[in-house]
Parts: sequence; C-alpha cells; structure tokens
Amino acid sequence: MFDSMSCAEPGAVRMVESAEGWRAGSVFAPDAWTSPVTWDVLAAEAGRFVAAVREDVAEIGVRPGLIPGL
Repeated sequence: MFDSMSCAEPGAVRMVESAEGWRAGSVFAPDAWTSPVTWDVLAAEAGRFVAAVREDVAEIGVRPGLIPGL
C-alpha cells in the first residue's frame, strides 16, 4: 500500500498479488481493480511513474533526489 504524505487515507494506491497476477486499486474505489499483470510489468510501470514525477518536480524547482528510488 502506498502511504502518501498528501493523503490521510492509507491505500490511496495499492498493489495486490492475486492468483492471476498483480492488480492495482484504491481504497477510494474498493471494487475497481486493474487487469492482472506480471511483476515485471508492474515494476516497469511503477518505474515510469516515478521517473515522470521526478521530472515534474524538477520542473517546479524541487530537487528530484527528494523522491526516494525504488
């Protein structure tokens, strides 16, 4: 589960392993889940998301190192 500093509710984003693969969901939409994917696909997409966030915070002047690596 993702523990966000900007969201008081734990699980705003969560990844859960199922028999079919990994699924992403949120406590804000408890019945909505992505289609299952392999760990490699999940890790690659998470890496792309983190890279995009680092770029965005750099554009507004925040040091990208503030965001921990995976």
